[in-house]
Amino acid sequence: MEDLKLLRGIEQHNEEAFELLMDKYSKLLWVVSLSILGKNHDPQDIEEIVSDTFLRIWKAPGKYQSSRGSLKNYLILITKSLSINKLQRNRKDYLLEDNFTLENIPAAEENQEFVNQMFDLINGLNNPMREICLQRYIFEKTPAMISCELKMPQKTVNNYLYRGKRLIQQAYDRQEMQI
Repeated sequence: MEDLKLLRGIEQHNEEAFELLMDKYSKLLWVVSLSILGKNHDPQDIEEIVSDTFLRIWKAPGKYQSSRGSLKNYLILITKSLSINKLQRNRKDYLLEDNFTLENIPAAEENQEFVNQMFDLINGLNNPMREICLQRYIFEKTPAMISCELKMPQKTVNNYLYRGKRLIQQAYDRQEMQI
């Protein structure tokens, strides 16, 4: 079925036309989103972006203007935009959350005891959180490097880092109270 006929069907809330449009373009939009977010991104995020793209066309099919390009390119544009927004949101969230690095603590020569405490606290975590936190906070690897090395989505690595950092901070605060 031609794209404009599908779009007319969607304007009339024809679910069959909508399903045909999804069948026709979902794989393409998946690949577009994947190319922007990267292989290490959570597949659920990609699925959500593709779904949001189709949801936008379902809710407001009149926003598409055939004079500005094909429906295919319009859907790709929406997918690219949503993917880039997701990527920027994730980076912004990560930068806001990840202010805990070795630069924020005294140099090892100045406070070897602190470094040893941190190492002990991290070693007290369960795997894979322990491995991820060691890689990030002791060996200073980026979440992307850790993700590739451990073959897990970067979002999962970021989640472990966030939880691990909270646990380390709580344990450190408890130790400070005991001193």
